[in-house]
Amino acid sequence: MNTDRYDVAVIGRGMIGGAAGRHLTEAGFRTALIGPGEPADRRRSQGPFCSHPDEGRITRIAARTQTWSDVAAASIERYADIAARSGISFHTPCGFIAAYPDAPDWVTRAAKYGSDARLVDAEWVRETTGISITNGLGLVAEGAPAGYINPRRLVAAQTQLAMLGGADVLDAAVTEVCRHHGGFELNGSFGSVTADRILVATGAFGSDLFDWRLDVERRARTTVMARLADDGRIPCLILDQPPDNRVWEIYWVPPVRYADGSVRIKIGGNRTDTMLLAPHELIDWFHSDGDPVEIESLTENLFSLLPDAPLGDIVTAPCVITGTPTGAPYIGWVDEGVAVAIAGNGSAAKSSDELGRLGATLFSDAGWDSPIDPATFTPRLL
Repeated sequence: MNTDRYDVAVIGRGMIGGAAGRHLTEAGFRTALIGPGEPADRRRSQGPFCSHPDEGRITRIAARTQTWSDVAAASIERYADIAARSGISFHTPCGFIAAYPDAPDWVTRAAKYGSDARLVDAEWVRETTGISITNGLGLVAEGAPAGYINPRRLVAAQTQLAMLGGADVLDAAVTEVCRHHGGFELNGSFGSVTADRILVATGAFGSDLFDWRLDVERRARTTVMARLADDGRIPCLILDQPPDNRVWEIYWVPPVRYADGSVRIKIGGNRTDTMLLAPHELIDWFHSDGDPVEIESLTENLFSLLPDAPLGDIVTAPCVITGTPTGAPYIGWVDEGVAVAIAGNGSAAKSSDELGRLGATLFSDAGWDSPIDPATFTPRLL
C-alpha cells in the first residue's frame, strides 16, 4: 500500500464506488478505493452489506426518463472496453421487454442512441418468449446490448482496472473520518490513511461517518429466485401493474447460474406499501429472508407470467434500495472536501460506470463533463 497522502479516497467499493475509483485513477489521481467485499455469510455479518449480492442486473437503454437513458447508454458503450482490459466478462445481451403505459416514450428515448427498441404486442411476446402479459399496457422490446450484467463480476473488473492503474484497494470498512491537516484521516481495520478529498459511495450504509445527513430513503426489498433451466427464450423484464397487485411493479432477470450451481430466474418488485428502514435496522433486515408478503406476491406473479415454465423450488433474499426524492442519484459536493456519488434508486447497476465517472469529474480541474445538467444530481441534505 502506498503510505503517502492520497489525492482522493473513495469510501465504498461497490458498483458506483468501484467505477469512480477506476476513473479517478485513470485520470491521474492518487486514489485509495476503500470498502469491504461481499460478506461470506450475510446472516453472521454485522455489515456493511453490498448492493450487488447476486448474479444478474438488467441493462438496457430504454428507460423511464431521458436521464436514465443517457447514463445507461454511456455506460453500455464502455462495457466491452472494461471487459477486454480487465479480462473479466460480465455482460449478457439477451434482450429486454417493458410493459408500461408510456411505452412509446421509452422507444423515443432509446432511439437517440441507435437502440432497436420498438413497440410490440402481447401475442408477439407470448409466442417469442413464453411470457403472458394481459394488462393491456404498451410493450417495448429491445435487443442487444440490452440484457443483463453480472454485478459481482463488474465490480471485480472495475477494481482490477483501478489496481492496474495504480490505485490502492483496501478491503475493509471505514469506521471513522476526521479532518486532518487540511484533509482527512480515514480509519478502519486497515489502519489509517490520509487524503486531500473524499468521495462517498456507500449506498445505504455509512451515515454514521459524517455530521451531515442526505435526504434519502432506505427501501426494503425482497427477491425471489426460482429454479428454472435457461432455454434461451426469456429476456429481462420490467412490468407495471403485474397480475398480483400487492407489488405495483416487478422486474426479473432470466435464468442465471448461481454459486451453488443452480440456475434460477430472479424476480423482485416494489411493494405498494413500501417498508422504510432506519440505519440501525439495516443489519437485522439483511439477516432475514425478506418480507413474507412480498415473497408470496412475487411468486404468484412469476407463475402467472410464465404459465408454461417448469419453475422449481425458490430461495429468497433481502436487499435495500437507496432512493431520493428526485428519483435521480446524488452526485455532488456536500461539505468542504467531501462529495457523494450515491443513491441509485434501484436503477443504477447498468449505469454505474457513468455514474462513477461523473463522480470522478467533480475532482477534475476541467469540471463537469456531461451534457446532463449537473443540477439533476444535486444532493439534498436534511
